[in-house]
Amino acid sequence: MGNVSVSSTARRRIRTFSVWVWAWGAVVLFIGALNTYADVGIGDEGFAILGDGENPWDVEDPPVFEPDGTTYSGEGSGLIRIPLEDHAQDPYIVRLVSGDYLDLYATRVEDLNQPADDRGYPENIGYFYDPDDEALVLPPDGDLELWVRTDDPWELTLQKAEVDEITDGFASGEGNDFLVYRGDAVSARFQHKGEGIFYVTIQTIGERSDRPIIESGDVDQRLSWDPTDAVYISIEADDGRGAWSVDIDELALDAPTVVEPDPAETPRGTP
Repeated sequence: MGNVSVSSTARRRIRTFSVWVWAWGAVVLFIGALNTYADVGIGDEGFAILGDGENPWDVEDPPVFEPDGTTYSGEGSGLIRIPLEDHAQDPYIVRLVSGDYLDLYATRVEDLNQPADDRGYPENIGYFYDPDDEALVLPPDGDLELWVRTDDPWELTLQKAEVDEITDGFASGEGNDFLVYRGDAVSARFQHKGEGIFYVTIQTIGERSDRPIIESGDVDQRLSWDPTDAVYISIEADDGRGAWSVDIDELALDAPTVVEPDPAETPRGTP
């Protein structure tokens, strides 16, 4: 390309195009930063500064939602609170029943019982856009505080999760599943064969969840995590459109003991 001549008019057009691309990218990054750190965003009436009520954890006395069995419902944002003695750090499944959208966050242990102006940003649990969207919640060693953030009426269920234990280092299936591995291994091979989606979320208690696989079709990836007592693996896949497997890279057992032959029993001439 160094030997290709370009007219002055073409150079000006290229330069103008590059400047506009740079400027538009800067504007997008600026709006994203304001939306994340300054509660500024684009609402129904255009670009505006959002009020303190947009984040329920910034409110001194937020609405508290009480359960009807395993169901919670409300209009707008607020707080769901479950004491430690009730959840005993057992995992929960959150399932959206109705609502156009809903964001769910959890208070960090160090921010429990802190005033509104001294709370840190809570941990994101998930974004729910359609009924039947699910997420796994791992309660901390303290009260579980779940922050619902939405502008619309909503309803969700929150109940103890049935998690499949990976006991032999391998799991497979079709469709959605929640798995837990308790062992010394810190990595696993994730495979998916078929045409459907394949989403994998890795969670450990007290740590931020991570979704390292957001794919569809054939997938073959190896993932790792920090050493922990238990790692929870959420699988989201299209039932009937593919099959998946999780193969834990379990550590080898102790090296086998080598038994030296007895010279007295070794036939003469044996090498």
